[in-house]
Amino acid sequence: MTILKIDLYLEMINKSHDTFREFLSHLSENILDWKVHEFTPTVRELIVHIIQNQMWIVNYMLEKREEKYVIPENTSEFLLEEIISVYDNFVVDVTEKLCKVKDLNLEDERNYKEYPLNVEDWLYEYIHHLHKHCGEINFAHVAWKRKERSVTT
Repeated sequence: MTILKIDLYLEMINKSHDTFREFLSHLSENILDWKVHEFTPTVRELIVHIIQNQMWIVNYMLEKREEKYVIPENTSEFLLEEIISVYDNFVVDVTEKLCKVKDLNLEDERNYKEYPLNVEDWLYEYIHHLHKHCGEINFAHVAWKRKERSVTT
């Protein structure tokens, strides 16, 4: 049995969403507003960035327009459970949009800042962006845990 390339990408994206959501559910409430370094974003800011820019990538890939996901203005006050709910809503919206990718040719180009990327490259970008920032959150989580252990010993 052969799986279509586009279906493979969509399956990878779906699994990435599930994995990232599971990862979020294991974070501590206390880490959300913590920074690894004064020049890095907080974990909360990274999560918001992921949600907004993943939708930006989808909108650019599908409709050639720059539009981020609209998140509630007061996310700085949200508990982790509420942030996960925002992420869940985002996944529903982005999954619905990504169904339209099946109507595109993977070689169709979308120029961004004079640089051409085909639909397949945009799908790579979507997956890479999510995984890159998930890695940053994971790094922050490990550093935060080490800091917490050093304080208690």
